[in-house]
Amino acid sequence: MNILPATLSAITASEHLSILTVTVGEDNFHLLLAEQCHDAAGESLMLAFKETEVLLASAPIATTANIQRALISKIEQGSVLSQITLAYYDKTITALVPTLTFNTLSIEEGEEVFWMVSPSEISLLRGHHGS
Repeated sequence: MNILPATLSAITASEHLSILTVTVGEDNFHLLLAEQCHDAAGESLMLAFKETEVLLASAPIATTANIQRALISKIEQGSVLSQITLAYYDKTITALVPTLTFNTLSIEEGEEVFWMVSPSEISLLRGHHGS
């Protein structure tokens, strides 16, 4: 599980849904929650998302997902799945992607990559506000 500390910037809420804008470092992320969010702007939060939900690209693409940049620090290729470790600010992001898909990217350790995660695939870790 990937975990990132964040700060809540804004909330747009309806009766049963909330869209949160949070900051990690200087980057904005958007989360879609199937609940009303009662947190306040400026509050510290912990974001969580699965390794299999991290998508990689060698160039930015138009999408509604959260797109960020990171450096590839480690590549472990398997016959079916590859684990890609990214250095993102002072944190580590792990992506678990099909090896065939990864091979089409033609990227190597030390190179910059764009990574994405859908707003609906990010969760808040409640009660775990430490790093």
